[in-house]
Amino acid sequence: MRIPLLRRSRTLRGQSFPGWAIALLVVSMAVADRAGAQGRWTVRTSPHVDLWLHSFALISADSSPVPLYLRGYRDSAMVQRKRANVLTSLDGNRDALAKRLAESPAYLQAQFLPFQFSSWDEMRGAAEKFLQFAGEPRRAPNQQVAEQVALFAGVFSSPADRDWLRLFLASAQDENARWFASEHSRQLASLTAITSTVDTAWTNSYRAKFERFLNNTSQRNGEMLLSLVIGGEGRAGNGRDRGTVVAVTWPTKVANAREAIVVFAHEVTGSLVGGIVTDNVTPAEQREGIADRYVSIGQTRAGALLLEKIAPELVEPYMRYYLAQAGALVTGDVPAAFSRTFALPKAITDALQRQIDIVLGGI
Repeated sequence: MRIPLLRRSRTLRGQSFPGWAIALLVVSMAVADRAGAQGRWTVRTSPHVDLWLHSFALISADSSPVPLYLRGYRDSAMVQRKRANVLTSLDGNRDALAKRLAESPAYLQAQFLPFQFSSWDEMRGAAEKFLQFAGEPRRAPNQQVAEQVALFAGVFSSPADRDWLRLFLASAQDENARWFASEHSRQLASLTAITSTVDTAWTNSYRAKFERFLNNTSQRNGEMLLSLVIGGEGRAGNGRDRGTVVAVTWPTKVANAREAIVVFAHEVTGSLVGGIVTDNVTPAEQREGIADRYVSIGQTRAGALLLEKIAPELVEPYMRYYLAQAGALVTGDVPAAFSRTFALPKAITDALQRQIDIVLGGI
């Protein structure tokens, strides 16, 4: 999942194909000039990112073809909390928070805010400063705080927006204190072997396979975050120090460790899709929302197209994973089922393939 807020200008939405090719040429030349300065991508976990996304998941209606959160996450979390006899402010405020969220879908952009902070305390402190200064960066005492206030102001611009954030922040804090922090620590400890397997697969094999694509799309440095809340619709955005952060699913079994890699492929190709869709739909299709649907489907198709080039052994696992995320039953030809479930006009699919070829060619 990619939303323009909190990202570098990697999205090509609204640009023509030749413009992208020219931009890529500039990037590739810069990469060549920096030969020897190898970028790094690391695997890590982040409790405060998971807390924030968990709180959103519990108040969200998730009906997307590829769910915004791990399939069944909200129901599973509610069952676990009930077993633990836990009731928090998030329960008491759920109706009010959910109602306003449904009326203001732009609040979903706030899901990328945690990438800018190193901990829950740091993020909560920045949010409280934002509320204290009524969303006005000029009232901040220094440049660092002003920048943090501006981050929140990009989503919560009105007094009503800030009231919602205040309630959401307090609810998430109570959720963390009463249940989430200890539960997350417990699950993290139980998933140590899986985390290690993902890290080994990434470090020893897949980082090198993705490297050319990442370098040529201005994603040389970053972090792959394993998230208990995320499913096939990962999150990708700017992190601290101008690196890229990609939140991916945290597999539940060692045997499924590659699921994290396939979601990573889905996310890092997202910047290619918007411009291609724009160039291949009519104004009427844009007004009717068809273009937005094509962007979502196109990102799923783009991940598979990339893997065909750099890691063909992951193509079928990728397709099976996203078919399962979409709730599709696969009994025969997996590629055919994938193409049917995530159907796109041929012109868009062909353009995506050409774009990926250009990126990997580095021209």
